[in-house]
Amino acid sequence: MKSAVEEINKYLNGIELQLTKDIIRDKSFNSVDKAIKIIKAFGSQDRFIVLGAKDSSETAIFYNNLSKSRVDAVVKYLVNKRVPASILNAEGRGKKDLKYVEYDPATKCSGWTNEANRSVYFVAR
Repeated sequence: MKSAVEEINKYLNGIELQLTKDIIRDKSFNSVDKAIKIIKAFGSQDRFIVLGAKDSSETAIFYNNLSKSRVDAVVKYLVNKRVPASILNAEGRGKKDLKYVEYDPATKCSGWTNEANRSVYFVAR
């Protein structure tokens, strides 16, 4: 039997947020809502780290703070949709947990990999 995280990540490549903001992009709401349905279907026996990363196109303080505020925005959306806060742990890791580490600094890659490195995603807790 697959875990909720495996099911979520099968459909979700990362929740995208607006550039330099902690606002979920319109195109990501369907994915977030699908993640919510999966979380609710599995029940609260699974625990999740909602993880935010940020590419290295800004200063360390900026991207650490932004990654944390982005993940907090996603967690707030999940909780507002009745996902129990007790099963979520928000972690903003700046560039410490980039999806594509080989593209650091950000100038080494194309737009889509930078976009992926600025996303929020789920891991098992």
